[in-house]
Amino acid sequence: MVLVEIHSPVYDEEAGSLRLVWRASVKAYGDRLELAGDTHVVADGDLPVLDPLTGRQLTGSDDPENWARNLPYAFRAGDLVASIIRDDNPVGETPRPNGPPRRTPEIPTAPPRVTAGRC
Repeated sequence: MVLVEIHSPVYDEEAGSLRLVWRASVKAYGDRLELAGDTHVVADGDLPVLDPLTGRQLTGSDDPENWARNLPYAFRAGDLVASIIRDDNPVGETPRPNGPPRRTPEIPTAPPRVTAGRC
């Protein structure tokens, strides 16, 4: 089971900070998909999402759990924030058909900065 919540960041002038406003929830388990709240945010489950491990594009009807697991990649711009609240089979533990277990992708770090000497 995968549970994802989607929020909008809103600036609160009185507090002088950002707060998150709940927009929608996505619950996927097996081949079932439940949506709550502003379902148009995820196009009622038809929002295409790229699975970076396979390179395939998914919708909620293709593979509900994997689609929900990859929703945070679909909302990278910052106007909506998708967060995985619960995942019973996280990326490193979910077996792939006919392949090795899934691994969490590693983000390369930038090489150390070298400053030029004085002439």
